Amino acid sequence: MKTIIFTAISFICVLSLHAQDIKSIDTTLKKIDKTVSEIKDELVAKKEEPYTGQSIFEDRKGGSAIFLPSGGTFRLNTADASLKFSFSNLVSSQKFFYGLEILGKTNDGLVSLISKGDISPGSKINGVIGFKEFFQSHDYLDGWLAFKFGYEGSSFKLFNPASSFADQIKKKSFNAFSSSIAFNLKMGGNKVLALSAGYQKANNYSELNEIELTDEKTFVDAGSSTTRSYESKTKVRTGNYEIFNQIPLNLDFFWSPNQSPRIGFYHYLRSKINNGKAVNGLGSGLYLLKKNNPLSSIAGIVFEVSDLSKLKEGYGKNFAVSFMVAFNFGFAK
Repeated sequence: MKTIIFTAISFICVLSLHAQDIKSIDTTLKKIDKTVSEIKDELVAKKEEPYTGQSIFEDRKGGSAIFLPSGGTFRLNTADASLKFSFSNLVSSQKFFYGLEILGKTNDGLVSLISKGDISPGSKINGVIGFKEFFQSHDYLDGWLAFKFGYEGSSFKLFNPASSFADQIKKKSFNAFSSSIAFNLKMGGNKVLALSAGYQKANNYSELNEIELTDEKTFVDAGSSTTRSYESKTKVRTGNYEIFNQIPLNLDFFWSPNQSPRIGFYHYLRSKINNGKAVNGLGSGLYLLKKNNPLSSIAGIVFEVSDLSKLKEGYGKNFAVSFMVAFNFGFAK
């Protein structure tokens, strides 16, 4: 009898210890599962989101050192009175990308176009090739080079009061090729530092004085002595028109705070060397960003001082405010 009781007690103790072991194993498995889930969530959070738009971080003339290796956009720049389509796409190796920029504009601004229908057309096209992943072993940094080769053309009217009456208004055309190289450094997912240098032909059309000429014609009916007249108006620029070699140097920095991922800040320095003389300017902008993608912007406003040496003369043409509006699209990876 004692043997039976002892055996039963031993059996109960074994079952109790076995139940505790099972409970301990179950608790351990739950902890492991929780840890794996946390690691998975962290990896997913760190996984880079694909680009879903091209950069519209640019100055009032549409210039920028920032160019993203994938994504596209249609954008409006009010200060430059231009519409631009731009895109780039990574090839399958993920290290080489190519792109295209096509821009159309009116050289006399949106106000003249909207209020009077005046237009001095201009266009620009750039081809882009680039190389990505300069920091393959680094989780925080990513860098790429972009080469641009472009062509620009425009037409406008100039007025010279010193010429004979028939030759006072001249229609001019401007055509030029351009090239540039830019290095972009992305830090984390919400900061980009970019530098670029290039060469291009440029002109001073935007610096000339804008005037409006009025031509009047009168007709007299000999029979009734009735006078009939009409007038036509022409928007022109007057002054010393020049074409010169230009070396543009750009330094751009964009960032968005972690606490406000839908807001971005853009700062830039501009130096344009025209025939050996440097013209320096700067600007800053505020952008509304797409949700979950801090490098894709929906709209922005940019404030610029184009020539720091002319600040003592007042702002006038030297200060500009530009609004950017964009429609972004991306490419599946």
